[in-house]
Amino acid sequence: MNWLVSLTIVCLAVQCSTAVQYPEDVYSSLAFVFDTTGSMENDYVQLKSHAESIMNYVLTRNNTDIKHFVFVPFNDPDVGPVTETFDPKVIMHKLNQVLIRGGGDCPEMGITAVIQALKVVKPNSYIYVFTDAPPKDSHLVYDALELIQRKQSQVVVLRTMHDCISTDKSYENIASLGSGSVFDVNKEDVSKVLQFVKTSMDTNRVNLMSVNIPQKQLIPFPKKLNIDESIKSLQVSVSGLNSNIGVVNPVGKKMDEAHGLITDLDLKNVKIVNILEPIPGEWTLYITSESAHTIRACGISTKNFDFGFATSIPKNMTQTSHRPLKGAKNYILVNCPDVKKFVSCKIQDLSSDGTTEALPVLDFGRNLLLCGPFIPNDNPFYVQVFGMNNNGNYFRRITKTSIIPNEPDAPYITTTTKAVGVVGGELHVNCHVESLVPFTVTWESRNYPQQAWNFSQSSEIELVVRNVTFQHEGIFTCGAQNIAGYSESTTNVTIISKPTIAEGNDNVTLVLSEGGDYVLKCTGQGVPSPQMIWLMNGFPVTYYNDHILVINDFRRLIIYDTPLGDSNVFTCRASNEAGAIEKNYKIVVKGETPFPMIANESLIINELDDVLMNCPLTNMTHKWLKDGVNVNDLVYKRADEQHFKQINRSLKIYELDELDGGVYTCMSSYETYTFHLRIAFAPLFIKYQPETMMISKNETVVFDCRARGFPKPRVYWRKLESALPITPWTLKDTEYLEDKQVLKIHNIDWIHNGTYSCIVKNKLGSEKRRFELYVF
Repeated sequence: MNWLVSLTIVCLAVQCSTAVQYPEDVYSSLAFVFDTTGSMENDYVQLKSHAESIMNYVLTRNNTDIKHFVFVPFNDPDVGPVTETFDPKVIMHKLNQVLIRGGGDCPEMGITAVIQALKVVKPNSYIYVFTDAPPKDSHLVYDALELIQRKQSQVVVLRTMHDCISTDKSYENIASLGSGSVFDVNKEDVSKVLQFVKTSMDTNRVNLMSVNIPQKQLIPFPKKLNIDESIKSLQVSVSGLNSNIGVVNPVGKKMDEAHGLITDLDLKNVKIVNILEPIPGEWTLYITSESAHTIRACGISTKNFDFGFATSIPKNMTQTSHRPLKGAKNYILVNCPDVKKFVSCKIQDLSSDGTTEALPVLDFGRNLLLCGPFIPNDNPFYVQVFGMNNNGNYFRRITKTSIIPNEPDAPYITTTTKAVGVVGGELHVNCHVESLVPFTVTWESRNYPQQAWNFSQSSEIELVVRNVTFQHEGIFTCGAQNIAGYSESTTNVTIISKPTIAEGNDNVTLVLSEGGDYVLKCTGQGVPSPQMIWLMNGFPVTYYNDHILVINDFRRLIIYDTPLGDSNVFTCRASNEAGAIEKNYKIVVKGETPFPMIANESLIINELDDVLMNCPLTNMTHKWLKDGVNVNDLVYKRADEQHFKQINRSLKIYELDELDGGVYTCMSSYETYTFHLRIAFAPLFIKYQPETMMISKNETVVFDCRARGFPKPRVYWRKLESALPITPWTLKDTEYLEDKQVLKIHNIDWIHNGTYSCIVKNKLGSEKRRFELYVF
């Protein structure tokens, strides 16, 4: 096997996420985590209704990135099963099937359920927890916090009031770290909170401020916010007892309801206000609360930044980790689009009142900023970036979640779930390894030896396999080992091949006769089996069109009753995921061979019309011949008047019929002049045939529709029980004889039962016959 490892590091523009995004992660998730114990029975109907309302609201928004849905029920001791889907109807079905039962003691397995949801949601997602009890599994909070940082997802807890009394702060810790919220509400407040939840979800949400104040604050202390022109909505929330929020815009105007301040939620322990289309500049917040409280400010904007940590200077984002290494020097690499210049890079302790620590900064390239080095303490912190955008407005952003420094742990590996290679081409399989310390990475696949490479920090490893064959299909395993352990992830590789056409792909030209039936065969081969389609002059051919029919999954195109002038280019196209190939058939339809010139002039006159033939000879002997016989010797057609009449040098024939056709000659002493007269008449059947036939199975039947007429009549056959025309390819064991005027069917079977019709016609008229065939 020809292995080639390319250490290509890709800079990814990811909103609020340090995870390497792959096609599976292009959407965000909406997750519902429901407490299903018996004490929730009275609340469940209301919560389920609001969950459905939230779901419908998300689906009706045109600009939403939320396409993935998750549902995790929990009680004690059971959690799950987890349902994840891209079909919201599946989630609603699961909500309706939930049985509210069990419980007993108050605490439930809520943290485990949150972890299960965090494991399956996409990055930058929303998780809503509905419960009335504290968690029993608080020892798992650290595991949940690790996933929140990795997935950059927000956890919101709606806790209805019940008899459970607890001092456990696990949900508060999770919400605080992830910039989420915990709502303790009475039943009458549930609707208000859920209405706020419904309208506040937006995957373009950016964090502007996050401050924890550990004591009450009755005298407001001003806090500054930089709002740039990309912020379409400013939301300020305070979680604390009897809080109050004052907002002053950059021109010194205090905002109130008359000037655009909207109160989204006003409860005893939480207050949230919103300002639409805030003007750019420096805003000021004045906050009071009668208890310890948290202040969060966020906006709706498409302008955000990505970040990552490394213990040595990284080349780009894929060489970073989502958390710094505890007790070591770390760098922060920031990727922020639409930046004219960076002003500062700071870290802010989660437990502080907003105090920040500035880090050394270095412009690292277009839209990139390198901060540090610094040694993080043990406390969670935010990263804050301050700069000027290309429009000259200052902006300030903080990370969506706070960050906890970490001891070395086993590598975290992300691979694409699936990869596709094309026979003869190159196969690319990506593996992103996140590690705070040096590691060894290995690639392994069926029937091929394991190979290993060493890296000093997080890296994107691309495996390139050249000259791909079907033997390369299977499971590819990327494994990584560092001092803390071993991890691996697999990619299911599928090999496909470009289509080929069995009949060859050389273009051909076919000359067809008018009125005939023809089939063009085109068989596509490839893996997966290619989709076949026929085009006529560049436009798709429908299944059944005038004179054109496609059968056998578009492998055959039938041209039946081919009309003159129907010369086209038919294209057979075979296509699959690996590509497409075409073959063109240029069709030229020729008419009947013209009659050879057997006279000086050729005339075609309709039956019952008169004709006058003028002889151009000056010394005519007044003698006209028909087929060599003097017309005067011909028997008159009618007794009451002459059928042929000679007028000077002309011959006139009255009320022509079929027998009048022939070669007429006028003569002089030295030469002759001839007229070939043909009589055009409507078709007439030549032979009578019974209209009802009873034929035993395996016998042969003949339907005779031979007819006279000029111009030569064309024959059209149909079977009443079929929408398709009768051709050798649509009705088995059939053949046409005598220019399609006779239909012969061999080996009669039950499928041949039915009514057959033939229509013979030319420009002067048509005749029709029907035959009933009974097979016994």
